[in-house]
Parts: sequence; C-alpha cells; structure tokens
Amino acid sequence: MIYSLTIAPCIDYNLNLEDKELRVGGVNRPKAEGFSLGGKGITVSRMLRNLHVDNIPIVAVGGKIGRDIKTIVNREFAHHVYLQTESNSRLNVMITGPHQDTRFDPSAPKVKDKEIEKLLTYLKRRLRWHDIVILSGSLGQEDKHLYTRIMQECCNPVDAYVFLDTVDEALTNAFCQKPFMIKPNDEELGDLLGKKLTTDEEIIAGGEELVHRGPRTVMVTLGRRGAYYFTEDEHVYHCSNATGKQISAVGAGDSSIAGFIKGLSEGKSIEETLQYSMAAGGATAFSPHLGTYRLWKKLVPQIKVTKIK
Repeated sequence: MIYSLTIAPCIDYNLNLEDKELRVGGVNRPKAEGFSLGGKGITVSRMLRNLHVDNIPIVAVGGKIGRDIKTIVNREFAHHVYLQTESNSRLNVMITGPHQDTRFDPSAPKVKDKEIEKLLTYLKRRLRWHDIVILSGSLGQEDKHLYTRIMQECCNPVDAYVFLDTVDEALTNAFCQKPFMIKPNDEELGDLLGKKLTTDEEIIAGGEELVHRGPRTVMVTLGRRGAYYFTEDEHVYHCSNATGKQISAVGAGDSSIAGFIKGLSEGKSIEETLQYSMAAGGATAFSPHLGTYRLWKKLVPQIKVTKIK
C-alpha cells in the first residue's frame, strides 16, 4: 500500500493580479480565483488518484479550515487518516499573475502529542515490506526530527520505500535513515552541498556526492532542461521534459513524484518509471489544475531517458 503524510496542509486562497503590479501599502483589486486544497503530501496523493493508483492520505487538521480540508479529502478518497492539531489549520494567500507570485504562508499548527503517537502506532501496524511512504512538505511547528523518527521506527524495519520531499533540517536530519528518494532542484542541490553548481558536469558530480551522503537515489530537476536521476548503484540518467504550453508550475514537482511512484508500484523498468515521472509533472504544468490520466498517457512517449553513466 501507499501512504502519504501531510503535516502542514492548507487551504489556498488565490488572488490573480493579471497584468497589474502589486501595490504594497496601497489598494489592490485582484481577481479572486477561489479556494483550493494545498499541501505537498496530499497533492501527491491526489495526483496518484488521477493516475489510477490507490493510496491512503494521512492529514493533520484542526478547526474550521481543517473541516474544509476534510470535506475535500472525504470526497476524493475512500480511505484516509486524520491527525488532530492544537489549533486551526492554515489559510494561505497567494497573489499571482504574469509578473507576480507572492505568498503568505503562516506556520502550520502543532499536531497534538497523542496524535503523533497515534500516527506512529498506525504505521507500525500497517506497513508491510516494500510499501511506499511519502513524507512531503514542511513540518510546521513539529520537531524537525519527526520524519527521521518515522523512518527509523516505522519504515526501515519493513524496508518501506520512503519518498522524502522537504527542506532544511527536516531533510538533512533524515539522511542517516537513507530515504529511497529525494528531489532537489539544481539550486537546492548546491545549497545542500554548500557550493555553487553551474555546469552539467558539476551538477552530475554533485548528485553523485549527495547519494553518498545517505539518500539511496536522487532526482535533480533542471527546469526546462529536464532532470538527472542518480541511482544507488552509481548509474546516472538524463530525462527530457514533455513539450507543451505551461499554464502553472504549481504541483508539477509533486506530480512527478506521483508518476515515479506509479512506475515503481507497477514494477516498471527505471527508464519507464522516469518517463512516468516526467510525463506526470508535465501533465500538471500544462493544466489549470492537476494533470489528468489522459494527458499523462499522451505525454509518456515524449519523454526521452538516456543512461549517461
């Protein structure tokens, strides 16, 4: 089975400035584009559902906004788990437009201590050999070792595949537990290694170095230039992007994780799995919301995967 954990979900309120500039300290009249569910883990789960892959989201919620989050999750998933937070879930405000991407993201509320224990007990009882666990997104006010603890106590004893997509201490603290995959972009890769990486040769060397620091595999995204994938047996692959008109990059990275998981769960070759991953990211980038199965399937043949080492 596949499980995703979202400690810091939110409801996003999107305001589109269109071609106007943001006036700080003045009155702005954006176009209100409504509310949507946010949070990296739940986004991966929703894209998996679009790709016809069963999974169980585990979501931390609290207060009225938490009830709104539950309404969406209940509608889309037959099975789910909720963790209660100490206060109201987040409402994020996004101001977007051709010349603007400004976000107001308050810190997520803390999950109640007894709910963290409930989470650990649930995973210990449910996880089986080679199940997949997605630990994705910020940890809000939680201990920055929480993902590390989940991996050590719940995932590694059954050799579960852990997809870890977070930042800062929550990410680096968990390297010792050898997550199956992390997914920095080229700039984030340089930050993790403490040096600037500008050429493809430097990025390849950096990806190989990062694998030696703990993660079993690393995918480094390069924007329009595709991605590199580094395996634990020291192979390196380059993946092209799908071609199409980008509408929004929101959720594309999470969608690429979902595509990879689809390939992994179906026992596909590494080349096919990487095609699935890049096509899923493209399907979302070319859509107003998450990509559809139909578009994903159309994009898969476009992806070229080349083994370069």
